[in-house]
Order: sequence, then C-alpha cells, then structure tokens
Amino acid sequence: MKNSIFTLGLFACLSIVFVGCQNNESEVPETQELQNFTIQEAKEQFVEVKDVSNTPETSVLLEELISSSQNPVNAKRVGCVLDSDIGCGSDAAAEIEEYINTSNCIAYNRGTLIFPVEAEQFTYSYSYYVDSDSDINMDLYQFQFDAHVADIQNRISPKKIAFISAVASNRCGGRGFKVSNVTYTVILGN
Repeated sequence: MKNSIFTLGLFACLSIVFVGCQNNESEVPETQELQNFTIQEAKEQFVEVKDVSNTPETSVLLEELISSSQNPVNAKRVGCVLDSDIGCGSDAAAEIEEYINTSNCIAYNRGTLIFPVEAEQFTYSYSYYVDSDSDINMDLYQFQFDAHVADIQNRISPKKIAFISAVASNRCGGRGFKVSNVTYTVILGN
C-alpha cells in the first residue's frame, strides 16, 4: 500500500514538472535554435548599405571615435555578455550600443585609418523575444550582433574596419517576437 501511494505521488510530481516545462518552452524561444545562428543568417538580416564618406555626421563621428580611442575605457564588459534581463525599449538599445561601441567585446581585424576617409552605413534587422514582464534576455541574442560585424568584414574585404559605431532601435508593444534594426557606421581602413 505504501509503495502504491509513493509511486502515485511520484507520478503526480513528475507530471506537474513535465507540464510546467512544456508551458515554459512555449513562452521562451529555444536556446539551441538561437545558438545555431550563422553568418548566412546575418546576411538574411541585412537591410541596406549607404556610402556616408562625405557627410558632416561622419566627420563628427570620426572625431569622437579618434578621441575615444586615444582615451580608451579600461573597464571591459564583464564576460562580454549582454544583460540577461533588460527592459525593452531605450534600455535594450543602449545595451546593444554599449556592447558594440565601447566594450571591445566584438573581435574583428582592425585596420588603420585611410585618407580620404571612406565610411559606409550597414543596416541589419535583428530579432528578439519580449517576455511577459516586458523584459528581454538580451544575452541570448548577442550572437546576432557578432555575426553582423563578421558579415560587414566579409562585405568590405580586403579593407578592414578602422572604427565602428552602432545605433540601435528596440521596439516593444507587448509580449512576443519582435524585429528592430541596428545601423553600423563603419569607417574603413587598410
């Protein structure tokens, strides 16, 4: 009798855990799917490229980038990982921009600045999931930004990236999958 009650209780607990895990899987994207992101998929996220070599904004950006490289930030992002639970909207956009612009977390072959200055803007879309409390586990999606920069490197080859600056958007509007854009201004080098 005791074995029957124990077995029944164990079966009930396992059933509850199994059903709970199935519900969580329907709410959160599969981590394995996210880790299989490739440069090919980054190419599918590619939106456009513009030559911005002769714009006043590029001159200002170049001055800012040169001065920031002469005064490097010593603090590197801990573990080079985006935040695992960040608010949707401007917080998430700022997190992406910091990861790309100032953390030195994305590895790429750096070139030396060439004159006259050559600059291009690359726009990519990226996807993410907004959960029930309007947060994003942005650390699950950082591979997209790494792949974008790798794709940019491939597109500008044999030239290299002398400087890169990103401006991100991040749309909210309820729970579920969303798509926003990141525009990378890349100053080319040799």
